[in-house]
Amino acid sequence: MPRRSTHLLLALPLATALVLTGCARPPAEDPGAAEPAGPPAPWDEGQATAAVTALSAGFLADFDDCQELLTYYQANALEVVGPHGLGHWGWAADLDAVAGGAEQQADAGARDAAGPDHSSTNVQEEGVDEADLVKTDGKVIVAATGGTVRVVDVATEAVLATVELPGGAEVHAAELLLHGSTLVVLGQEHSPGQPVDGRQLAFPASRTVVTTVDLSDPAQPRTIGSVRMEGSYRSARMVGDTVRLVMVTEPPGVEQTQPRSGRLSAEAEAEQANRDLIRATTIDDWVPHRQQLDAAGRVLSTEPLLGCDQISRPRDPAGLSTMSVLTFDVSSATPAPTSGTGLVAGGSTVYASTDRLIVATSGWDRWLWAGRAGSWPGPEPSNRTDLHAFDISDPAATSYTASGSVAGRLLSQWALDEQDGVIRVATTTDPPGASQSSQSSLVVLREDGDQLTQTGRVDGLGVTEHIRAVRYLSPDVAAVVTFRQTDPLYLIDTSDPSAPSVAGELKIPGYSAYLHPVADGWLLGVGQDADESTGQTRGLQVSLFDIRDLTTPRQEQVITYPDTWSPVEHDHRAFLHWPATGQVVLPAQQWDETGKAQDQFGGVVTLTVGNGTLAEGARVATTAPNQDWGEPPTRTMVIGDDLWTLDWQGLSRFDLATFEGGWVVDLP
Repeated sequence: MPRRSTHLLLALPLATALVLTGCARPPAEDPGAAEPAGPPAPWDEGQATAAVTALSAGFLADFDDCQELLTYYQANALEVVGPHGLGHWGWAADLDAVAGGAEQQADAGARDAAGPDHSSTNVQEEGVDEADLVKTDGKVIVAATGGTVRVVDVATEAVLATVELPGGAEVHAAELLLHGSTLVVLGQEHSPGQPVDGRQLAFPASRTVVTTVDLSDPAQPRTIGSVRMEGSYRSARMVGDTVRLVMVTEPPGVEQTQPRSGRLSAEAEAEQANRDLIRATTIDDWVPHRQQLDAAGRVLSTEPLLGCDQISRPRDPAGLSTMSVLTFDVSSATPAPTSGTGLVAGGSTVYASTDRLIVATSGWDRWLWAGRAGSWPGPEPSNRTDLHAFDISDPAATSYTASGSVAGRLLSQWALDEQDGVIRVATTTDPPGASQSSQSSLVVLREDGDQLTQTGRVDGLGVTEHIRAVRYLSPDVAAVVTFRQTDPLYLIDTSDPSAPSVAGELKIPGYSAYLHPVADGWLLGVGQDADESTGQTRGLQVSLFDIRDLTTPRQEQVITYPDTWSPVEHDHRAFLHWPATGQVVLPAQQWDETGKAQDQFGGVVTLTVGNGTLAEGARVATTAPNQDWGEPPTRTMVIGDDLWTLDWQGLSRFDLATFEGGWVVDLP
């Protein structure tokens, strides 16, 4: 049975293959490296057959030892390997986007005085902060642009410091978390594998680097330490002073080869060589490892990220990558994971409540690892999403709880919701044939032992359409938008988990891509206006919906911006609602089909929203001087009486009442 307790990190022997994983730079020092693993055990055909067979019962299973885990990796790799190796068909390439709290947690003793009122990252769940490109405490702005982290003083509009990351330019800062005066930098490091003796790494090397920085003196950030881990960063959440990080690691040490000529026999020879290379691997060629670094970037230790008994397999084989869910204590003196758990699968969509973290493994994740056309190691994966739930209610631990699957695919993290062990998930199922139609569903699941068991569902939403937005407004109400030519807004009653039902429906031209409650019974939608007969989009549309009566939702007001789009349509963190003034700020870009620079616009549009009211406000350009291509800002924030905007080149500042202001800080 899958574990219900979290194991501390265990040390395993480290194979010499770790040295060949394409490190961007050689370790400065590695006093903690273990001895290489011994020769591989004899091949067990019975274990290999079991490894590629779906489990007869249960959803996940543990491995008895490292040899059993190794056989699982090897047997599944042998199912799909070809003459060009494991990576030839592209399943190693991760094409899913990183999906990436409530109020920022304050550290009363960390700073001299609290900063002015300020906004924080627009998040999905209250009390669960999300990593973002920019964070502020009202006194300083910390921004990650172009892979570099800078600290900007709000009062003087000056760059106080650039945060030095271990690894220097080789580490690209992706996202940030801020807890009091402690900054957590989530970085990514890439390096291509170097061919050796006609061989090359089957998968490109990727590293996730977590660095903690003391910002007690913003002008002199002090790096506390870093941990460097094999794998790609997916997403992070922070509850209180605990960070949960999700990453996916492709096998770091597996070598493969390719045909050396165009002869047909060369392909057979290469495939056999690749099969032999797979059978010769050790466990360290497959599992992720970590290096603990000190403040100067020197290696203190190298060891496996997870023990073999911390890694499970899913019901159906789901690839060769290892998904890890790790726990970090922000208040710790070093950023080492305090606990972790893993699964041999991919994972692209991450959702978190205050006590559950859910990772979705999509059909696309499984498709990526099918090595040969027509060779599906398991059932057809295109219309199924697996869900894996982890208990994060204990700040010091992360433990696997339950798994299940639903038909269809998820739009994003907003398709998921959890409360008290009940999970709601909205999916779109694509038609298996050209003569059939897509349709969407809302499925309710409940934790039942180690499985997520369906308790109820609503089907037939938006036939021929796809989900464009989801918002869970309360434990009893969900809002779902589908679209092809018009926008059905469905209000779904989920008060009875065994019998969810559509309470009301509204069809309007266009669609909402993001939904945001602005008052009791009022819902704001941000998306695109569209031609009602053709479905062709025409520009940014903001709608105010009256949902006080769930059975008869109404579009109370609508404002459109022709030939315009907003980053909010695909990234909720770009949305800003400031309740103190009732203002909504949307980054926006207006295009001009004639190509005339003077007719293009990049900046923000503002609105004022209240109970039953929606009014258009200021429209101001935010681009740097002498830049006329009109890109919109990536983020906006309110600090005191000012609106700040961030784009990849710098910051602008405007008076929130008059919108006088402009460009103030270059971030080269």
